Amino acid sequence: MRHAERDGYRLFDWQPREGVTIRQLWQSCPELVVGRYLVNASYDSGSLTLSDVQKDGGWRMIKDFAHSARIEDPAEIPHDQFDEWLIFDAPTVVSDFETMVNQGGFTPLDFDWEEKRAAYWSQILALRPLHVLGENDGAYVVTRDPAIVGHLLHT
Repeated sequence: MRHAERDGYRLFDWQPREGVTIRQLWQSCPELVVGRYLVNASYDSGSLTLSDVQKDGGWRMIKDFAHSARIEDPAEIPHDQFDEWLIFDAPTVVSDFETMVNQGGFTPLDFDWEEKRAAYWSQILALRPLHVLGENDGAYVVTRDPAIVGHLLHT
């Protein structure tokens, strides 16, 4: 795992050989998601399609983005590959977000395409999510929660 700081956020990434998934992260550190509201920016390189059960449970679509109800159990969160989730303390409408999880080798910590990385960060700073979790070939977490930082440093 590598980590750094930027603009009030702590960034963590795990390289593909480390075999970390975002599902493992939210299972080992449920406080990442429990009691929070999630917005899906990418699901298997596309958009998450909500089931009737999810809709009945309070999930909703705003444009191409699935917005969760308050998460009570990490098992409620759909997961595939090439997923990216924005996590908030309160319901937050996200109607526009250019995900980077599908760019080969993207990590907010170290990505050679500076223009794209700068655009990504401008979105994060505008929306101010508590966390961002992404999984492509590796996995990454962006957080401004000091308690989560401590947990991730010992993961």
